[in-house]
Amino acid sequence: MKQIIYTEWLKVKNYRTFWAMLLLALIIIPAGNFMVADKFTENLQQLSKLVGNPFSFPDIWLTMASINSYISALFGLLLIILVTNEYTYRTNRQNIIDGWERKHFVYAKLFWLVLLALLTLVVATISAILVGVIYGNKPFSFEGYEYMLYYFLQLVVMLTIALLIGVLVKRAGMAIVLFVAYNMMLDQLLTFLLKRYVGTMGGLLPLQSGDELLPFPLVGKMVATSDHYDTYVYILAMLCYIILGIFLVFRKILKSDL
Repeated sequence: MKQIIYTEWLKVKNYRTFWAMLLLALIIIPAGNFMVADKFTENLQQLSKLVGNPFSFPDIWLTMASINSYISALFGLLLIILVTNEYTYRTNRQNIIDGWERKHFVYAKLFWLVLLALLTLVVATISAILVGVIYGNKPFSFEGYEYMLYYFLQLVVMLTIALLIGVLVKRAGMAIVLFVAYNMMLDQLLTFLLKRYVGTMGGLLPLQSGDELLPFPLVGKMVATSDHYDTYVYILAMLCYIILGIFLVFRKILKSDL
């Protein structure tokens, strides 16, 4: 595994586009959090007196997780670029020639998936703490931190989808278009249609499963919903999507030409 990580490091060490996109993705999280918090406290002070301040502990964890779930797609694009570059520059074939097994290619990309997800969770946690301290009016608390873990799980699902699309499509441009289309439109459209014509099952789609667990606090307090599964159902759904996605990636890499 150390050799795999070292090889991946050599691939990105001088890759300026990668570092620029990673920095931008990490900056977007605290920037988006502080911007929303600032606008809320400036324009919605009367509403906060009625339903509470969503930027105070412990509500801050749900608030930040909910906001971040809408601004983290850039990490998926970053993973797609890392995957498709392997096909564009034939480095995946060179790795096989140098002694890698096909499964090592998947291990390498899963390393990036886990690293990006963990790095995002750390930045999101630090950002939430700072926002809660600056804009909140209650003492620090880790109560409710499980919402950050739901966000982390949803992020892993999203990155698994990005990995699968990158492996199947192999071309950066088309893979990015498909990922953005699914992330921004298709998942929501299918959710709407399924909820309208089938029922609660519409909330079990890959990205929607996380959204069901991360309603914005004010919405949750003002709008009561009964068509909702227990929390563990959505968690199991996301875990199943992750396992299925990784299985399909392994199947594609092990069975097809590189």
